[in-house]
Amino acid sequence: MFLKMGETEIMRMDRKSSIENEPRTLNVHQIQFARDAAQYVVNTSTIEEALRIFTEGLEPVETVAKHNGNPTMDIGEEFDCSVSEVGIPGPREIASAPF
Repeated sequence: MFLKMGETEIMRMDRKSSIENEPRTLNVHQIQFARDAAQYVVNTSTIEEALRIFTEGLEPVETVAKHNGNPTMDIGEEFDCSVSEVGIPGPREIASAPF
């Protein structure tokens, strides 16, 4: 679509969120049906039964953190590495924090 301003034509850009370009996996009615079914399970089952139903068929996701060749790095070390790489200052003592 073009807009004319004086002798100059300006092209109008309609922006869309990138999520709008992704295909939808469920329509609104299917989502509502899933919500209703989940609510029914929660209301009519014990916590253990509901947990089994909701997690049936799931498989654990395996990840390997590698940092300097150490595949056994814990989450604290991973956080420390990400903070230092981005340049975000680490936690400070309360007495030294500027106010």
